[in-house]
Amino acid sequence: MPKPNARCRESDEKDWIAESFEEAQQAVYTTPIAAGDGPFTLTTQYKKNAGKLAKQRVALAGTRLANLLNTELK
Repeated sequence: MPKPNARCRESDEKDWIAESFEEAQQAVYTTPIAAGDGPFTLTTQYKKNAGKLAKQRVALAGTRLANLLNTELK
């Protein structure tokens, strides 16, 4: 089994939140989303990018949770 990388071993939830927000700003809070109330028309590429990031973040969260539980249950 491969060793988890540094991102997976990070255990400070404040860092997780900041990391998620930064990634969302780069990949999700972009055109066609703009300042203001909308409505906004989401493109297929936008939906694909947002979905890809969401899947990556969920997988990382699962790995982090597993690491925390393994550490606490030793």
